[in-house]
Amino acid sequence: MSPDRTQSVPLLSQSSFSVLQPFWGVESFTSLGASSKISWWQGDLGSFLTVEMNVATPLPTSLFLPQLPTRITRASINGWQIDGEFLGVSRVLRTPHIDLAPTAISAPPTVEEGLRAKIGGGAGLTPEGDDEVAGFLMVARSLGISHSLDRSEWRNNRTTTFSAALLDAAFHGFAIPVVADAARQIAHGVMTSCTREALLAVGHTSGAALLRGMETAQQCVRRAA
Repeated sequence: MSPDRTQSVPLLSQSSFSVLQPFWGVESFTSLGASSKISWWQGDLGSFLTVEMNVATPLPTSLFLPQLPTRITRASINGWQIDGEFLGVSRVLRTPHIDLAPTAISAPPTVEEGLRAKIGGGAGLTPEGDDEVAGFLMVARSLGISHSLDRSEWRNNRTTTFSAALLDAAFHGFAIPVVADAARQIAHGVMTSCTREALLAVGHTSGAALLRGMETAQQCVRRAA
């Protein structure tokens, strides 16, 4: 597994609003067998920040705090006021990253159309169809598969804000470690049974949907061979 990289990702966790607005309240979140409480904060233009209390369940856009905040305010271009205390986190996101490979092949139009039709399909904060698209985006990036899917496909209220933020992350190569590991391995042709089991353990249906999307990208390469 490649080491984590510190990346500047303003589109994922930035907002030009001075005060972020809480939405969806506080809910429990479980991933890879660990539980955390999580709250969501929204700015303008779909900008988005999640706050969690357990480092074992990281989302690609998360901020970890000892307790969930009641107010998040932009203090400067490089930081936030969290319940009155300054925290300089606004432009740095540390999460595994998949590099963009040189374009080798193009995804067939039928594949693109099929994936596009899946966006927003399914129930919950991360609809199953979105997870499948995210899996494709990660492996397509790693294999150098060109496609016409972009963030306009999942914006415009086609899916939840939360899921759109995760699709943004996948489009730019960011994911939780187990998903990044799976994308790298499947791009190299073989996914270990350990990685596969860990991927399938993500969420109720997310892991299986992510795997389907990854395999769709892999099949694009096989068809072109």
